[in-house]
Amino acid sequence: MGSHNFFFKLSRLVRLVRPPTFRYITTMTDQGPRYLNGVTKLTYVPGYGSEDNYVKIDDLIQKPFLKLAFLSTMIVDFPWLFTKLPNNRQIILAKDWDANSESQGLSGIPNTNYLIVHAPKAESGFGCFHAKLMLLIFDKWMRVVISSGNLIPQDWELCENVVFVQDFPSRDKSKEYNGLPEFAQTINDMLVKMGLKTHIITRLPEYDYSKAKAVLIPSIPGTYKGMENIKKFGHGRICKAVKELCGEREDDLQLEVQSSSIGSLNKQFLNEFYRSARGLDPVSAQSRPRPKKGEVVPLPPITVVYPSRKVIDESKYDNPAKSSIASTICLFEQSYNKDTFPKEILRNCISKRDGLLMHSKFILAKYREDLNEAESDPVLDESQENIGGWYYCGSHNFSESALGKVTTSRETKELQIKINNWELGVLFPIYKKEEDYIPSEDHDKRDWFDDHSVPVPYVRPPPQYESDETPKVTS
Repeated sequence: MGSHNFFFKLSRLVRLVRPPTFRYITTMTDQGPRYLNGVTKLTYVPGYGSEDNYVKIDDLIQKPFLKLAFLSTMIVDFPWLFTKLPNNRQIILAKDWDANSESQGLSGIPNTNYLIVHAPKAESGFGCFHAKLMLLIFDKWMRVVISSGNLIPQDWELCENVVFVQDFPSRDKSKEYNGLPEFAQTINDMLVKMGLKTHIITRLPEYDYSKAKAVLIPSIPGTYKGMENIKKFGHGRICKAVKELCGEREDDLQLEVQSSSIGSLNKQFLNEFYRSARGLDPVSAQSRPRPKKGEVVPLPPITVVYPSRKVIDESKYDNPAKSSIASTICLFEQSYNKDTFPKEILRNCISKRDGLLMHSKFILAKYREDLNEAESDPVLDESQENIGGWYYCGSHNFSESALGKVTTSRETKELQIKINNWELGVLFPIYKKEEDYIPSEDHDKRDWFDDHSVPVPYVRPPPQYESDETPKVTS
């Protein structure tokens, strides 16, 4: 009954907020693809930088020309979303749902073109639907958007989120079709597991993905046994992507993880994650190594970037907005106060856009190198030998629920990864430039990721908390 009443109210709301129909006068350039090469950008916040350097949701959706859309989000502000989308096109919306008042499956909002998707939850009952994906169908092309932003005005107009967007033209039907490539197949598989059977899935084969720039990193609730299946989701998928793109790296890798929420971190998870980040199996395929009595297991070189309470209190928002944004920045006090929580790896998260707070999620990886041993005449190409690191952005927070926890099955004794959340992100290799091979006085002072066009939103290197600061915790 609760679900029925909810959709009845929504159908009335749609009729109330529908804008009047009018003719759009546009140029041809408004109708064509803008992101054929793929790009990662931060969301635009009024008063903080030129619109050209950031992205707005209206620029992504291009409302007058949209033919069909799939959108996914954890939370949604329906009145706001209705103003962003055309009212005469089918909209498929996957969102998180409350098992106490709503049901798994598909349902339509009466008197609208909206189809609501409630994807299966983890059997444990924990976790949430947290993936942020848009598939936007236009006349002769499709736009894929993968972001950290929910479908609420706060995430697109007030705080900082990260967006990857790429446009894909229609496939040349005269050429041989060999099925969906990995990029599109990953999207297809996620949609199927959400419960969709046709709808937008049948449109995926219509487009050319040959220039797909990103490797997709999905998380789907479940327990996946065996190393092959472990490497399909969460940090296991990061492992596979890094191995294929960068190769297995035994040498030191510096990792920096920026997250708006942090789980109950411990050395075991951090070391598993660090192995995946180097393209190595998360744990030994033979057995899980146990430290000897009295042996201290070292922490891997991982920095976790997360704001202090002071940064949030001094952010430049009015109180209602500040409280609302702060509620999405979460580290539970109980987790933080555990003896096993690695407090020493935390660093402060301060926006480059003074006074803003962020809901973005980044993983920055850089291989350590001795410049004195660099080649005198390096080959600057897109080969593994010329990769200096990689980066991830998307919806994954730094937690076992999002990225997965590797355990051993009690029944089969196989290694397995358990995931509670639906998540989606993208991973890219970073190729070195000529200046990376040339020693210079300011080499250690420059922001290497900024030099390589990664739109990191926070100050680097991230500073330690000051003596009067503590991380923002939730009781």
